[in-house]
Amino acid sequence: MNGPLVWLYAGVLGAFLGSFANVVVHRLPRGGSVAWPRSRCPTCGHPLSAAELVPLVSWLVLRGRCRHCGAAISPRYPIVEALAAAGFVGLAIVTPLPAGLAVALVLGAAWTVLLSVAFIDLAHAEIPDVLTLPPLAAALAAAAAFGGARPVGPSLPDLAGAAWGAAFAAGVLVLVDRVGSLALRRGRDTRERLWPLGFDQVAVAAVGGAVGGLAVGLLAAAASTAANLASRRTLRLGEPVAWGLWLAALLASPVGIGPVDAVAGSLAAAGAVALAGGAVWWVVDLRAGARGGAPPTDPPTADPPSAGPDDETDDGTDDGADEPVAMGFGDVKLAGLLGALLGVQGAAVALLAAVAVGAIVGVVHRLAGGGRAIPFGPWLVVGGVIAFVAADAAVAAYLGWLGLR
Repeated sequence: MNGPLVWLYAGVLGAFLGSFANVVVHRLPRGGSVAWPRSRCPTCGHPLSAAELVPLVSWLVLRGRCRHCGAAISPRYPIVEALAAAGFVGLAIVTPLPAGLAVALVLGAAWTVLLSVAFIDLAHAEIPDVLTLPPLAAALAAAAAFGGARPVGPSLPDLAGAAWGAAFAAGVLVLVDRVGSLALRRGRDTRERLWPLGFDQVAVAAVGGAVGGLAVGLLAAAASTAANLASRRTLRLGEPVAWGLWLAALLASPVGIGPVDAVAGSLAAAGAVALAGGAVWWVVDLRAGARGGAPPTDPPTADPPSAGPDDETDDGTDDGADEPVAMGFGDVKLAGLLGALLGVQGAAVALLAAVAVGAIVGVVHRLAGGGRAIPFGPWLVVGGVIAFVAADAAVAAYLGWLGLR
């Protein structure tokens, strides 16, 4: 059982984790450590005392200004702390204790990560891999350990549901990115090259998934990757050809595996390969950074790939970095994390809600004189919250409207 005292404890814990999220938001995009040095005023650099670090309270007492230099302290700090606290209180209210404690802690940790992602993307238009890929692995592990049961209160999908959710959600956005980017390039092939696993294998997986389902898509991508490794060069179809084959496979699906299985297999295979590719290049970049050099390129050939998505090759030549893109790849990995937490049904609701909210915000942004591009990560997080709260009710209402239940 729980009550107001538990809710208070949850709120305090959430506020302190929100304070840590503020450290992540401020330091991570700048390449700083989130553990050291101790917190200090970003304007004058004076170390902050414990009394100046009490979540929410310190900002209010100091009236939003540094006690040492008088510089304004961003209202982002109490906003993040308040949102984190509110999320933890909400979880405490709906979680049966002690049975649901483990799941509630997993979801609370996920909420802290998602807040960090949203505010970093708002400020810097980027989503660090360390905030999506390790949490995705942790979400899959939590699904294996705690998922599947349907107690009163919050729950996680089982491992299969989490894996399908991650692949599906990532697949939707990576296909939006690749097909949309091809349209923005007016049908011209991309100059981007990734070896041995990259966006070429995403296209191969999508085609294979449309022809024979998820297993065929994954096998096709694995075979393409193996061929690259064996030949020590990038073997590929141009994107116009690859995505033309994908469209043809979908159109022919009524005489094959069926439209539903073709779409599901295509999305899941493309998403799984995209997430695997993202993990590979994150590790490659980390190893290159540890050595103090640029990420490695292809084995010595006449056709070196880029060092990673939207990067330059180490010879300084641009290899696709200035191409128009329909969707940032960080959003793809964030969608995978949400899918692992919500499952396929929840991920579908989250994506639809994110598109709706993002469209509204985009229109308002343009009317206010802003540019065309807005970060999508925060609206994915908002969509994830909407799905967490209302996915079951939304799906039931939709099925009822169709007369299916």
